Amino acid sequence: MLYRPFPKCGIQVSRISFGTMRWPSDEICHRIVNRGLDLGLNYADCSTGYIGGKSQVWVGHAIGNRRQEIFVSSKCQFSKAPTADAVRATIEQSLRDMGLDYFDFYQLWGLSTPEVFQQAFAKGGYVEGVRQAQRDGLVRYGLGFTFHGDETLFRTTVDSGEFVAATLSYNLMNRKEEANIAYAAARGMGVIIMNPLAGGILGMAGDKSLDFLRGNSLGPCHGAMRFLHANPAIATSIVGFRSEAEVDQAVATLQGAETLTESWRQEQMRLMDAVKLIEGNFCTACGYCKECPAKFNPSSFMQTMRDYERYGVAPELLTEWIRSRYAHLDIVADIAKCTECGRCEIQCPQHLSIVAQIRKGKQALGVPVKQGTTPVFPHS
Repeated sequence: MLYRPFPKCGIQVSRISFGTMRWPSDEICHRIVNRGLDLGLNYADCSTGYIGGKSQVWVGHAIGNRRQEIFVSSKCQFSKAPTADAVRATIEQSLRDMGLDYFDFYQLWGLSTPEVFQQAFAKGGYVEGVRQAQRDGLVRYGLGFTFHGDETLFRTTVDSGEFVAATLSYNLMNRKEEANIAYAAARGMGVIIMNPLAGGILGMAGDKSLDFLRGNSLGPCHGAMRFLHANPAIATSIVGFRSEAEVDQAVATLQGAETLTESWRQEQMRLMDAVKLIEGNFCTACGYCKECPAKFNPSSFMQTMRDYERYGVAPELLTEWIRSRYAHLDIVADIAKCTECGRCEIQCPQHLSIVAQIRKGKQALGVPVKQGTTPVFPHS
């Protein structure tokens, strides 16, 4: 395993770390975490909101007596704990849920506007609560933040001096945080990457235009992860593993990573920018169909199916693909709401066969389709 420093904390963090929002089950979480620990992964990004609150419990079970081998970070939605007292209560409850005595880091989750920044730093606010928890031994190293705002807000947050780590969404397909990553690293921040595989796209995409990312017959995740390893400003990348095999595949991307150069990294960006993915008659995300009488959201689902075809995902991966798009939602229960009435098709300006796509999704997820209809899965 290769490691990089969190300079303000005096620790070394594995370049690949555990995302915790995609566990299939408690048992599989246990196997994945222990496989990763065996290979040297030592950072986990947890949250009160993942998998309906079950994720933290499962991670706590998985760590067991190996607590000293891993840095555990957690967070909660700012809107649910905006005050010092509220965030303190949330931290204490999360520690009980996980069976832990302390977190290594606690994050300000979803910093996106100056208003959130101001409220978090106000007297009796979120930051004050986490700082007190740190003084009381419930948080070991201090505050981090996850970011979704503009460059000015990011730099203001870094320059506040209150944070030791920053988590940003960044991958070869979406590189808008490039300057922010460099800015934070230059000021001693531990830079953590979320969505390193573009929400799973670069783990399952099969389109030939992404062949430049493949190595040793692996998927495009191989090159996508190596692109991140090549950036010395990035300390670690959070991967939402769903199997032990995925842990092994991610760790394999570190082989020879120390020899990757800046010129190689720049070439990967050039090749990515030249990619022209397949075109066709796809959902444009106009949203006209979203007012569903059954309270299902056809617009969101059609975007999922659009990208399934757009990125050339293999038919046998359709179930995994759909689940990966709905990590925060029980998609099986949600898609079962659809009565296949066809109202969405009437509203669609692209004249798409929305009901057929929903039936395909239902069958992939094991949800019965309307009686008397012709099965359309698998995709042809």
